[in-house]
Parts: sequence; C-alpha cells; structure tokens
Amino acid sequence: MANEKITREKGERPSKEIRQIRNLLILLALKAGATSHEVDYATGMGAPNIRAMFPIKGKKRRAK
Repeated sequence: MANEKITREKGERPSKEIRQIRNLLILLALKAGATSHEVDYATGMGAPNIRAMFPIKGKKRRAK
C-alpha cells in the first residue's frame, strides 16, 4: 500500500474502501441527527441519493 497512488484521475470512481468509509461517516451523521440535506451539503451527493442509500423507517408506535 505504501506505493499506491493516492491521487486519482478525473472521473475515476473512488476505491471500494473509500466508499465504505464515506458511507460509514454518512450513516454516523444520520444517526447523530443530521438531515439528508445537511449530508448533501457536506458531500455533494444529493439528498434524494442519500435517502435512497439510507432509508429511515418511521418511528414505531408504542402499544397501549
């Protein structure tokens, strides 16, 4: 890994590991209360794409 190229060519997709780290950071931000629009602002991915990648289920209703 020491000899790996760190920079990438324009238009080239990030490596799998970089995408996994990005997704974990997005998930962490969403769990901490960030909105998909805030994550979009930080990443430039688009709020609809973020909502599609990380669907958030509605809150469960409590049984009476």
